[in-house]
Amino acid sequence: MKPAILLSIAHWVMGITFSFSILILYIIYGRDLGLNIFTLVSLHILFVLLAVLFKISYVVRLAALKQMGRAAH
Repeated sequence: MKPAILLSIAHWVMGITFSFSILILYIIYGRDLGLNIFTLVSLHILFVLLAVLFKISYVVRLAALKQMGRAAH
């Protein structure tokens, strides 16, 4: 796959996972919605999985930038 496409996909995935992570944190800690324990545990697990996807997309971003010969900031 072309590095420019990989970079674009990585940026989208990073944005989406970050947004959903903020939303999940708000649901878990920001509001007292009276959620049951199963829902809370599921949201915590989902938060960890989103963090993993964010980190993988960051590595893909770095690889795409390296292939393009651009500096990674």
